[in-house]
Amino acid sequence: MENLDYDSVYDQIVEQIKNIDTVTLTDEVDQSPAVAEIEKQRIFIWIRLYLKDQIEDLKEGDDFLMHYSYTKEELITKFICFGKKHSFKDSEGDSEISMATDDDPLCLCLMVDEDTIKKSEEIPFIRTLFKVSEHYQEQVYHREELTFTNTRTSQKVEYTFCDF
Repeated sequence: MENLDYDSVYDQIVEQIKNIDTVTLTDEVDQSPAVAEIEKQRIFIWIRLYLKDQIEDLKEGDDFLMHYSYTKEELITKFICFGKKHSFKDSEGDSEISMATDDDPLCLCLMVDEDTIKKSEEIPFIRTLFKVSEHYQEQVYHREELTFTNTRTSQKVEYTFCDF
């Protein structure tokens, strides 16, 4: 558009408005709000797996297959980082009270997509283990029945405790 003064721009707008066909306009326009989901938000649940011995060949992003042998259920979890040494939680709740910056190689932080826990009918027992899940129930199981295997190295890890 060339350099025009305000009066000529105003005159152009008036002329364009005069050319609008008002005869075929209708008042029946859908004015309900339109929603388009651009990106679905994902929420992840964390598992802390406390190991008996340190794992030597471990990389961030390794997948761990959680297998419950009694019902043959399997769930893929992802190793994200190590837990922190000397961190502890408040006994009254789940809020973190103290945390150090040193990694604890005996504590693996694994993550699982919350939608998998909520919606998967293939893991009826495993999904009851997650405290933040609507399916949570107190469960008793033998440690040998719930195993974790690194899918990259096929190494089954020995653990002392698993915090869901």
